[in-house]
Amino acid sequence: MAVTQETMIVDVDGETIDISGVIQPIDGDASGKNLLCMQQLNAEGIQPYIDEAYAAELIIKNRSRNGINLLPHVVLKAVMRQPSTRTGGSITTAMRKLGGTAELISGMHSSSEAKGETLADSWVAFATQADIIGTRTAEDWGPALAAHAINEAVEYGQLWQRVPVINLGDGRNEHPTQALGDLFTIHKRFKRFEGLRLAVVGDHERYRAHHSLMLGAAAVGMEIIVVESPAAPIPSSLVELLGANLVARHGDLDIAMADTDVLYLGRNPDEYTKKDDEDEEIVRREKARSEQLAADYEGWIVDYDRLQRMKPGSIVMHPRPRRDELNPDADSDPRMKDVEQMANMIPMRMAIIARHLGKSIVEHV
Repeated sequence: MAVTQETMIVDVDGETIDISGVIQPIDGDASGKNLLCMQQLNAEGIQPYIDEAYAAELIIKNRSRNGINLLPHVVLKAVMRQPSTRTGGSITTAMRKLGGTAELISGMHSSSEAKGETLADSWVAFATQADIIGTRTAEDWGPALAAHAINEAVEYGQLWQRVPVINLGDGRNEHPTQALGDLFTIHKRFKRFEGLRLAVVGDHERYRAHHSLMLGAAAVGMEIIVVESPAAPIPSSLVELLGANLVARHGDLDIAMADTDVLYLGRNPDEYTKKDDEDEEIVRREKARSEQLAADYEGWIVDYDRLQRMKPGSIVMHPRPRRDELNPDADSDPRMKDVEQMANMIPMRMAIIARHLGKSIVEHV
């Protein structure tokens, strides 16, 4: 699956689909809109999510409340077509904290797709059962295609309501709910974004959480340092979007650590490495690329001792799951915010669900 960014044309098995109609700017009013990529948001569009997340956190940390009955009888379907521990669990928890009902669907082996049903027909079926859908797909722009199928069914008069689709991670492309939660974590620590320096380390070609966070960070005025491998550099299209907010690109983690407010790590997403292909040259290139990237990750391992190179007031984040790139011996350092980062996803995803269903948590604090 490929997409032409300028026109939002997706190529699916030789069929071209225009997804531009489902990717709308999100400004003051998110009600009924899909959340598919960070390019839908500017600084003014991001702030309401932060405000709502603060309100949600106040409610769920109040043991006399634990939640809010904001969305009674409203149904969320979380359709996870890739493995998930945090995202699927936190968005269903978020919906329940809002007083709604949530169903987590992991894998599609028990769906009618096993009988030959098309993806488009599956999405329409889910839309008849839900008021909002969150989904993770192995394919880039998969959630946008879900929204497109649902929109078509509405236009044809087959569905009575347009069901918002929330991207919970699509292939190597984006992870916007993760980025919004990460920005919430950063704002909780610093109470601002403007002028903060963010260093992002890892595979920038395939790591979707990095893509979305960098776009969000640029939108709110943060400076971005990219620590990259020649085997997986930041895509040129992303460089163009980041513009002047991208202040440095290199492979030296220690230099970046000494001069950053937020260090953002990520694992090697080697599930996207092609291991089998009829073209032997492609297999050879992939093997060489994989070996180079693995060697670079070896040089980027952060442990307690290395962490001491950072400023006292800085923080370290990781969207998890973590592997060797973040040693557990760093967990005792107060700059580590990766567990808080996970917890912050619940109030942020509460904020996202509420806003896209036209509700405000702030009004109920």
